[in-house]
Amino acid sequence: MAVFITNEVNDQRLDWTILRDGGIALYLRTEILVDDVNWLKLNGYRIVSFETADWLSEDQLHDSLKAELSFPAYYGNNLNALDECMSDDLVVPDTGGLVLVLNHYDHFIKADLRCGLNETSTAEIVLDIFARAVRYHMLLGRRLLILVQSDDPRIKFGRLGGMPASWNSREWLNKNRGL
Repeated sequence: MAVFITNEVNDQRLDWTILRDGGIALYLRTEILVDDVNWLKLNGYRIVSFETADWLSEDQLHDSLKAELSFPAYYGNNLNALDECMSDDLVVPDTGGLVLVLNHYDHFIKADLRCGLNETSTAEIVLDIFARAVRYHMLLGRRLLILVQSDDPRIKFGRLGGMPASWNSREWLNKNRGL
């Protein structure tokens, strides 16, 4: 089954634009994030929010994801296990879809102890895993969206799952983020 049918495809549809642009959207202002989350709820999406500022270690990240996403008891609490569970064990509804909201992600990046000069941060690896999961579920006709809120208007990530993360359409221009 297709993720969208022909009459759903247009740039006015929030889920279409986020998935078209790679499945991960960045947000600065919480009021815009709240508007978009409300639109997604009204359109049948299940919303799971995380306060990532509380993730002060990789263990806390895994504990939070395991609990909120109902990963199985055998979940290995490591990035390889996360990669597997995001495709094999994550329940994405066939109608509507699933939205993961990562609030204050810049705080998690700052707390990320793996972040060194030549290393990819855990925070970026997690988003890369999520981006691959977005594509995996789309291939099965399911919609998974990742909304990343940051208090840092300059936050950037490299290619995630081969695609860059883009600012949402209302904050895409630098001037709309106060830059």
